[in-house]
Amino acid sequence: MTFISVAKQGVVTTEEIERMLSDTSRELSSKPSGLKKLGIDEIALIKGQGTNCAVLIDLSTSKLITIVAGKTQAEIEPVLNSWGSEVLEQIEEVNIDLWTGYKTLVQKLMPNAQGVADIFHVMVQVNQELDTQRNREKRQVIDLTKKSKSSKKVAEYKEILEGINDSKYSLSKNEENLNKKQYIKLMEVKKVCPNLAECIN
Repeated sequence: MTFISVAKQGVVTTEEIERMLSDTSRELSSKPSGLKKLGIDEIALIKGQGTNCAVLIDLSTSKLITIVAGKTQAEIEPVLNSWGSEVLEQIEEVNIDLWTGYKTLVQKLMPNAQGVADIFHVMVQVNQELDTQRNREKRQVIDLTKKSKSSKKVAEYKEILEGINDSKYSLSKNEENLNKKQYIKLMEVKKVCPNLAECIN
């Protein structure tokens, strides 16, 4: 949650949260030991205001290592370097998002580590591509409908369009997590649009 979201609950103010986070950051600044799997991610302290920071986590223990006041490569690198080569060389896996800066850090400072793309960010990209394809298919059918002089073809195109319409969530969710209505829509899409069916299989 953002500072503002937490503060709205009426327990603490945004200033108090900032102070607690700053204190925690100083307390967590010690060198990690036995670190094999590192997670690097970013959080927005206040959304839309550029107040992002990097969070470093020991994925083997699910414990927070430190919070970096910033998310850029230049801001994170000194923190990692402060751990020393003996810590960095023993790291075997680093879970990161798809930003090139994090990948560069892994390659530069952790010679024995494998960079692993965070599944959340991978799925965001996959869903964006799927939605792009869905919109492309929809536009093509609309264009074909406008150009067609055959009433039979127009009826076919309208059926395809009805199948594609309102299918975004049916396509982006796992099939087992769909409700009945979404599942019916998914089957409809698979029936009328082979290209989209292939994308989700």
